[in-house]
Amino acid sequence: MKKALAVIILLAALLASCKKAGGVADGLTDEFQAFLAIRRAQPQTSRTEKQDGCTYSLESGVLQVLDTSGTSLWQSPEEWYVEDFRLGDVNGDGMADLLFTLWKSYSFGPYHPERMENDDPAVRCHLFLYTLRAGHMKHLWGSSSLPRPIYGFELSLDGAKTPVSSGALLRTTEGRYTDDFSPTDTQEHVYLWQGWGFVEE
Repeated sequence: MKKALAVIILLAALLASCKKAGGVADGLTDEFQAFLAIRRAQPQTSRTEKQDGCTYSLESGVLQVLDTSGTSLWQSPEEWYVEDFRLGDVNGDGMADLLFTLWKSYSFGPYHPERMENDDPAVRCHLFLYTLRAGHMKHLWGSSSLPRPIYGFELSLDGAKTPVSSGALLRTTEGRYTDDFSPTDTQEHVYLWQGWGFVEE
């Protein structure tokens, strides 16, 4: 009984330290709120695609997956701003995957100890890969904060297939981070899916 109580106290202390570390527990940091105010005043991407009876819809930074009846199977968390998405079999398993760019604070999720010195609330761009399995969205892969933000991208499946590559090609338009998060100094890059992640060609 005493051991169980000690474990509960320890978990409570850990969660308290996470919340104290700049609001990491929910990701809705002051920096992210400021980002939303700026981003929503700029042109935004709206996109709707259908795949295997499901509808993938992006509106005002919120990405949803709906079933044939219009019921939501998944929606991006409120602490994310989804920029754009593409559908395609990225990992070569014969199933359609959902590849999307998003902006958010932090890279470490809800359990970021206060003692860590790299607790940076800056809003940065990420690239995530999800897939739909039996009516549920599954996270297949996700990048940490990208060194260069992706301002546009296209996905194709015409790359060279090898034992470690599905042949999925990612063509991006990237720039640098700016105070108003607007595209600048853009450059083109090409990446190939290599087993676990994209590698620049």
